Formats: sequence, C-alpha cells, structure tokens
Amino acid sequence: MRLYKMELYKICSRKLFLLSVTATIMILLLFMYTLAVDNYITINGVEYKGLQAVRMDREIVEEFKGVLTDEKVSAIIQKYGFPSGVKEYYGRFLNQNYLNAFIMKHFSDGYFRSYDDYKVAAHTNPIAETDLGKASAATGKPLRLEYTYGWEVFEAVLGIGFVLGLVFIVLTLSPIYSEENYNNTKQILFTTKEGQRKDIAAKIAAGMTIAASVFAVIVLFDFLFVWSVFGLDGLGCFSGQALGESVWEWNGYNNTSTWSVQKYLSFYLLQGFFGMIEAAALSLYFSAHCNSPFQSIVASAIGLVLPVFLNVIGRDNFRGIIFQISQLIILLLPGIALMCFVPDILSKTVVRISKILCCVLPAIIGQFFRHVFPFYYTVPFILIINGASELDFMQVRFPWIWSGIFSFVAVVSVLYIVCSWKKYKEF
Repeated sequence: MRLYKMELYKICSRKLFLLSVTATIMILLLFMYTLAVDNYITINGVEYKGLQAVRMDREIVEEFKGVLTDEKVSAIIQKYGFPSGVKEYYGRFLNQNYLNAFIMKHFSDGYFRSYDDYKVAAHTNPIAETDLGKASAATGKPLRLEYTYGWEVFEAVLGIGFVLGLVFIVLTLSPIYSEENYNNTKQILFTTKEGQRKDIAAKIAAGMTIAASVFAVIVLFDFLFVWSVFGLDGLGCFSGQALGESVWEWNGYNNTSTWSVQKYLSFYLLQGFFGMIEAAALSLYFSAHCNSPFQSIVASAIGLVLPVFLNVIGRDNFRGIIFQISQLIILLLPGIALMCFVPDILSKTVVRISKILCCVLPAIIGQFFRHVFPFYYTVPFILIINGASELDFMQVRFPWIWSGIFSFVAVVSVLYIVCSWKKYKEF
C-alpha cells in the first residue's frame, strides 16, 4: 500500500499532470457554459435566453408531463402554435420552445433541416401514425412527454469529456515506466526491499486507478452539471426522442431508438469505461518499451490514433491497401506484445522465428476473421466516440457483438499490462 500511494503521489505531483488537469477542467467548463447559455426560446411572443430559457422550458413541460395523447398534442399547438420564422445561417426556427419543437419534429408535417431547407408545419398527425406511436405500440411501452434535453447535453458533454480523458490518460500514464528508464533509476528501485514485483504492481495499480478516476470524475462532473441546470427528468423515455438521430423501424422497432434513455446511456458509459482502461493499458505498454517520456507519449498517441486515421482515409475503398492496413494494425500491436512471452532460453534462430510468428499471425488471423468480428470497434478512440446505436445496427451481422467486443478489449488490456510488467523488469 505504501508503494501504491507513493506511485499515485508521483503521478499527481508532476507538472504535466497538473497542467493536464487544469486544461481538461477548463475546456469542460467552457463547453458546459456554452451549452447552458446558448438556449433561446419563445413562449407566446416573449423570448427567453440562457438559463432562464431552460427554466421556462421545464416549467411549460410540467403542465403536459406524463403519458402523451392526441389531446395533449392538440392542446400544446393551440397554446403555443407551430414554430415558424427563420434567419439566415441560423440553425433553428426563431419562435420555438421545447414543446412546440418536439411536436413539430415528431407529430407534424413540418421540419427544419437548415435555414434554406425547412417547412412550417400546417397540421399535426395522429400519434398512432407516427414513428413514436408505432414504437410505443410495438414495444408496449407508454409514450411519455418529459423534459429530456438535459440528457442530450449529458451525452454531448460525455463525448467531449471522454476524448479529453483519453488525451489526459496518455499524457499522464506514458511516463510511468519510461521516466525510470530515462533517469536510469530502474536498477536502483529493483534493489530495494520491495523488489521488482511489488514496485511494478504498484505502478500498474496506480495507473489503472488514474484511468478509472478520470472516467468517474468526468461522468460525475457531467451528471452534476445536468442535474443542477437541466434536471433529471426523462430517463424512462425512448432514447430516440431524446438523443440525436433515430432509425425507428429497423428490426421491428426493437433497437436503440426504443431503449430507455437510461439503458442507452448505461451502454455508452460502459463503452467509455472500457475505452479508457484499454488506453491506459496501451500507455503502460509503450511506457515500458520506451526510453523517455516523450517517446512513450508519441508512441501511445500513434497507437491510439493511427488505426482510426487510416480507416477514415481508406474507408471509401474497402479493398484498398490503406483500408487493409488500418484493419491489420489493430491486431499488430497485440501481436507485438505477445513477443514478450517467447523465452530467451531457446536458440537465437528459434527465438527470432517465434517472435516473427507472434507478430505476424494475429494480423493474418485478423485479416481472415475480420468478416466475422468487427475488430475496428475495439479501438479505444472508437469505443468512446461511438454511441450504442452503431453497435446495435451490427447485431444483425454479429449477434454477440457487445460481449465479444468487451471480452476482446478486456483480454487485450490484460495482455498489454502483463507485457509491460515483463518488459520493465528486464535489466
């Protein structure tokens, strides 16, 4: 426990850690502030801005809160009218509030795609004829009207927070081993009473604690912000009515659109947690193999970003060399990590051949099995930026995708951690 506390203190006392914490918090606060004040609504000709707009939106929803009916839909439009009026380069109707915007989007013939592509609603549609009504009938879940904007904000802040958290983890954990290599203090540490085993275990435990803490702080920070500003109503509503784009009819309305907001966000949080842990394990792995903190930071960043970058520039040509490399490189890193398990007591020729096989075989196997397993979705950066809906679409092809991806990430993370242990303890 003493070594563990020492390692935590060493990490948290670095200038890079303190600067990263400050920068991350400031960026998150700025983004939250923007989401809180960038609200404009109109209620019966009166315009409200910022936090007052949020309060008024929550207030008018209270009157109609609960199970939504055609009578409520008509009453809302009679009281507030349809949104109308546009402004050049302005991404919404000028005289809308939460209620009439919600009705227009889901229960009318109107729409707003851009300032030069919109239609002012002329009438409402019966709930039973809309996607939300059909989803309610197909799932047997009541269609509820609640103020759910806070959860849209929660998801948006999570997306930014997880990306910042990933950067923070790379900057913070990459020096854990490499700093000792750079300062030539590893041999001295290994001659202490605790020895190699306890010292390395303390470093790993401290690193994983930092990763889990970063995740927990981001989620808690986000939750408190949403709770204090927007409230926590709407967790039981369909995620499709609260969170971004939806594809209602797919799979007979049994998809993420008809999940509750709570279930959808739970899966997204689980993806984010696994992404953070895998990024931490990869940072430890490169830290043990590099001779300076700068090298390990660069190597970790390349390992996290390169597969995504190559995939983006090569996705238009699935048979092209760039796209193929983007798929193979995902398994190349675990293959390189497996090389540390080849015992050096064998002959040099056997060791070389074994290490080449460890490096090459996973990539070849991955190329063969990439049609039956989506390796790309195990990359930390993809885990934290993709919501649950994209993985849900892939269940048609890969029914076991959730358990498969989480299991693969867990195995690879353990592999990186074990290999960092084995590499670092070598003199």
